[in-house]
Amino acid sequence: MTLLKSARISSKAEGKQRARDEGTGGAGGVVLELEMVTTSYDSVAYTVPVSVGAAQQNLSLQIDTGSSDLWIASKSCSTASCSSTDGRLYDPTSSTPSGASFTIAYLSGTVSGPVVWDTVQLGTYSVESQALAAANTVSNEPLSLDFDGILGLALPLDSIIEQTIPPTTDNNPDGASFSSNLFSMTPASTAPSQPFFSLTFARPGSNAIPSLLGIGMHPSSVVPDPSKIQYSTLVSQGVGILFWKTNVRAITVYVNGQARPVVLTESVTGAAFPTALLDSGVPFIVTTSSIANGIYGALGISPASDGNYYVPCTTPLNMTITLNGQPELPIHPLDLTSEPSGQHNSQYCIGLIQADDSQLTANSDIGDMVLGVPFMRNVYTVLAYEPPPFNISIYAGIRPTLGLMGLTNITQALDEFNNVRVLNQPLGGAPPSQATFSSEPKMSVGLEVLIGLIGFFALCVTLFGLKWFMTRRQWKKQGMVDTDGGKKGEGEYQLTRRNSQSSDDAAVSTLRTLAYTTRKQKVSQYTFDSNRTRVEMDPVDEFGEWNVKYDHSPPSIFDLSDPWDPYAANRDTIVGTDAPLPDTPTSLDFLTTNHRRTSDEITDVPESTSVPLLTNRHRRRSGSQSSDSDVAEAGVGMAGVGTVARGSQIITGLHHNLSRSDSVDRNSSSLSPSTEVVTPSWRFSTSHEHPDTVDVDIR
Repeated sequence: MTLLKSARISSKAEGKQRARDEGTGGAGGVVLELEMVTTSYDSVAYTVPVSVGAAQQNLSLQIDTGSSDLWIASKSCSTASCSSTDGRLYDPTSSTPSGASFTIAYLSGTVSGPVVWDTVQLGTYSVESQALAAANTVSNEPLSLDFDGILGLALPLDSIIEQTIPPTTDNNPDGASFSSNLFSMTPASTAPSQPFFSLTFARPGSNAIPSLLGIGMHPSSVVPDPSKIQYSTLVSQGVGILFWKTNVRAITVYVNGQARPVVLTESVTGAAFPTALLDSGVPFIVTTSSIANGIYGALGISPASDGNYYVPCTTPLNMTITLNGQPELPIHPLDLTSEPSGQHNSQYCIGLIQADDSQLTANSDIGDMVLGVPFMRNVYTVLAYEPPPFNISIYAGIRPTLGLMGLTNITQALDEFNNVRVLNQPLGGAPPSQATFSSEPKMSVGLEVLIGLIGFFALCVTLFGLKWFMTRRQWKKQGMVDTDGGKKGEGEYQLTRRNSQSSDDAAVSTLRTLAYTTRKQKVSQYTFDSNRTRVEMDPVDEFGEWNVKYDHSPPSIFDLSDPWDPYAANRDTIVGTDAPLPDTPTSLDFLTTNHRRTSDEITDVPESTSVPLLTNRHRRRSGSQSSDSDVAEAGVGMAGVGTVARGSQIITGLHHNLSRSDSVDRNSSSLSPSTEVVTPSWRFSTSHEHPDTVDVDIR
């Protein structure tokens, strides 16, 4: 029995699913390919090619598990449905008339015509004197060039022709159904040894599962292990078993990962559980309003005024059905909703689970649900005429059973739904034409990931280099980077000779080296970091001068080790460890850096070169106070010869006896041997007033 709804809702079909036949027929069985034929905007029919009559007319018949009769539109049919076949119609001229007529009513149309006997070949199996209807009236059937009639595979008791022409046990023509004649052919070696049909239906736009019809044989590409198939007991009516129908144990809708079971009431027949039959001729799922409301109610959806259920196109209807003897069988969300005809990217889709209480009654023999194409795309279906293990040698009549094996991975199905409905991508990825004819090699996913990681690290390195360059540039502007090869500050602290008329650079370099090496010997016991070096006070060293500038008490009372002393921070420091040594003299006199020169050693030094001074001279003024801003004004770090804030220039290692007396000739000074360094007399003045500006000239 084929149920065809008046308002047909369907799914897109692009092209035909092609597959190679498997098996050689006979006792071993055969697997035939099916064609997926578009019958309306969203409807498809799965057809199988057959040869009919002595002329072996090539026709295509829809596989219908909801009816048991075979009919073909004949050349005598002139209705609109027959005209859509483009003239490819059955010619019954060579057939044998039976004298009986055939009429079958569907939900949306009717078919009628005379019953004839003719030869029908399906795959490698040829059945002679098969009873069929040569339809001369077909109304409301979506016939086409590849769809000429129906091959009913329901159980024989449902056959209308068989009821009109009862079957016999002899070789005379009768009204037996095609399945009965096929599995009872003689000799037995010509018939399938395993009496079953099997079906798989492809999903439009996807080639993951092929469309196949198995006759006594499981397709190896779909069922590598037949033991995975679970079998359900069929439900019998008063006259016997008519359909591939079993009990429904549970229906569950999953919303955001949470299971929401649908409350199942008793069957319309009064049985404890609802029943469902499998019908490949129906493009949707038909059920009672009670079950339909429970399914859509889990999503908060109620029926519209036209009786249909409308679901947001981007919302997946994720549900499972549990049949008798079966595990949960998930249904692909794309099989449960469909966009309205001609409305691509529509906001709301039509639910393909529809309610029809007028047809599902206690007297209709249908039951509570019709599981059509949307369900059958998700399972491998076995229509077995006896339970496994099949052994036709002891065949004692029909003991049918329904075998099912789930084919849908719900996680993958939800991803595909998102790609199609949310991202607007084809179900199979690229369009078929591009996937078939594209010759460009594609990179593997692993290679794409590797390229992406390399690009990411390259970007990180580029950004780091840019940040380093900008930071270094900023430091350069602030004078924190030595960019001139260690010559920073050379112009500010270049030594010269006072009152010198000579340009002897060697003498200047000699004295510069002497001053530098003397300073270098003073290493702090606290740290080697020049920025934090602390130097002990030496009452005879020049460092006392800095502290007397702020406190006129003797330098011995200062505790530079006290971190809380505000003046301890203003200590003399040897800074700029990156500063290079002056030109190293080649004289042996200067190879020993810890030698302190005496006055005798410099008696031969020309007078004009005896006193190296800092070029940048600072004067001490009365009432002035020094601060750290002196260094800031200089704009440079120390170069190992003292600070620019120092008020006088003292030559370590030279023994001078300076007098503050006005009678002292500042343009001349005598050097006398001494074992102590004599500091200026005003350095440790007890007066609280700063001395007048003093220019110390050492000659």
